[in-house]
Amino acid sequence: MTLSPGLKLLHYEILNSLGAGGMGEVYRARDTRLGREVAIKVLPDSVASNAGGLARLEREARAVAALNHPNVIVLYSLEEDDGIRFLTMELVEGRTLDALFATGAPPFERVVDLAVQVANALSAAHERGVVHRDLKPRNIMVTNEGRVKVLDFGLAKWADVEDIATADLEATRDLAISKTGQILGTVPYMAPEQVRGGNVDARTDLFALGIVLYELSTGRRPFEGATAADVSSAILRDEPAPTVRYRGDVPSDLDEVIRRCLQKEPADRYQSAAQIARALGALRLGPGSGGPEANADVIRSLAVLPLENVSRDPVQEYFADGMTGALISDLARLENLRVISRTSAMRYKGASKSLPEIARELNVDAIIEGSALLVGKRVRIQLQLVSARRDEALWSDRYDRDLEDVLELQSDVAEAVVREIALRVTPRETARAPRRKEVNPEAHIEYLKGQFTAAATSPQAIELSVRHFQRALELDPTFAPAWAGLADCHHTRAARGMAPPAEATELARTAALKALELDDSLAEAHVVLGAIQSRDLDFPGAVRRLRKAIVLNPGLSSAYFTLGRIYYCTARHAEAEEAMLKALGLDPLSMIIHTTVGDAYYYAREFEKSVTYY
Repeated sequence: MTLSPGLKLLHYEILNSLGAGGMGEVYRARDTRLGREVAIKVLPDSVASNAGGLARLEREARAVAALNHPNVIVLYSLEEDDGIRFLTMELVEGRTLDALFATGAPPFERVVDLAVQVANALSAAHERGVVHRDLKPRNIMVTNEGRVKVLDFGLAKWADVEDIATADLEATRDLAISKTGQILGTVPYMAPEQVRGGNVDARTDLFALGIVLYELSTGRRPFEGATAADVSSAILRDEPAPTVRYRGDVPSDLDEVIRRCLQKEPADRYQSAAQIARALGALRLGPGSGGPEANADVIRSLAVLPLENVSRDPVQEYFADGMTGALISDLARLENLRVISRTSAMRYKGASKSLPEIARELNVDAIIEGSALLVGKRVRIQLQLVSARRDEALWSDRYDRDLEDVLELQSDVAEAVVREIALRVTPRETARAPRRKEVNPEAHIEYLKGQFTAAATSPQAIELSVRHFQRALELDPTFAPAWAGLADCHHTRAARGMAPPAEATELARTAALKALELDDSLAEAHVVLGAIQSRDLDFPGAVRRLRKAIVLNPGLSSAYFTLGRIYYCTARHAEAEEAMLKALGLDPLSMIIHTTVGDAYYYAREFEKSVTYY
């Protein structure tokens, strides 16, 4: 039934239509007795004409009306006028979640903030024995002030089942948060026990929350299909694709919360919404935080821009670039922080773009910029950490050290950044932190020159880089990073035909093994050995080696890149896509990684996706 403006139901005057949902038409109305505006939901005939259903609905409505929570829409009353049954409730000015993010997935801190509010709403309802049963983006309102209001608590089970089924049996391209080819309606948010017609309890809502979280994080639903039957089968049968397949920078802690929500068996999920709220709250706030305002700038990803060579001497460019690479390498070891790789970061050397623009292009929360100066054997590094959202400096400092102490300087900078962004450092990361020692200054200079020269990638540059690394090792044969750099150069010579492959490969293997003999935490040396093993067709050994490299340095894009190539060459397509998208998230401006993501999809026969990356 459609109500016209001006029509009165009891003492409620209809002002205008607000839309329709599974439980009927919704209108803005004026309560003429109390002088306030309310929302009125007119129940469908299938509910209004069912005496038994109405009695149960009234009992449920009383329980919902008793809820008093800032994230639950207030239900005022269940009324009847001349055969028209309707609910009166709080009028909320805002947009539903599906409308709010129709253009794409929001930033992760926004996802977490919204999800915590939804989880708190569920927790309050579940404590009173009220289960939602139909949680989905269309039933989650976000006010103009950013507060979540969950709609239709406890009412979904009285919706017209036939109408829901009809709406869900058609595929549609009119999507909100989701992408082309998925279906609308209730079925995509059902838990397995709902699909089977089994017992429904609070944990059913937690499965739906997991689906909403997945969709907000990736821009698509975890269970897809052309019809409701296809989606139902996927919910019962399929494990959702890793979130990183669709968005390479999904925080691992957030992914774990989603994965646990989406367990098929209720007993394997979180057992309460309060548990989810706590898990998300820890992810959002970090350890030692006093509340949301204490950590307004959540930083889970950053880029270190090329440090400025303040000496203005072109000969010293190697030092500024070398220190940039060293900072990237140290920070990339932290598994809870996505750090853009050197290859993509160096594209901005001398760029005139603003920091927020660069941050958007690289999809990062923060930027580190600064300068480097080498005078004799004294090093000066000046840095600042800038919020990408507010274009505001969060931290700055200056470091003056002797060149012998440059590794300690790098470590101090990394620790300062970790403290500033309140990043949780795991015991495993603390245990595997690189060993610091004084360095031979002349050897370190040669090492930095080797790194700087190799970045040019031409045959001439690689050969010159080899000479710099060899000179570093003449000065200090125990300098493990120089052995790793030499191994990488020889592997490049073999792979690109710059030298007889067998000869160059053996040189690469010998240098990598020597590097690991001196320091087995050098992930770069493990990557070289993994690549060599793959060329020798020892795929299991190569995979183990590359996985170890990733454990040692989760931000090393070359490890994911090499692993992804092995996977798609051995028809492990889902793993190939996951590894390649992870590499791309770390090195988003790399042409070769874009190409190999395309390869991963091509070999999986997902040709449309491959064309996008090609």
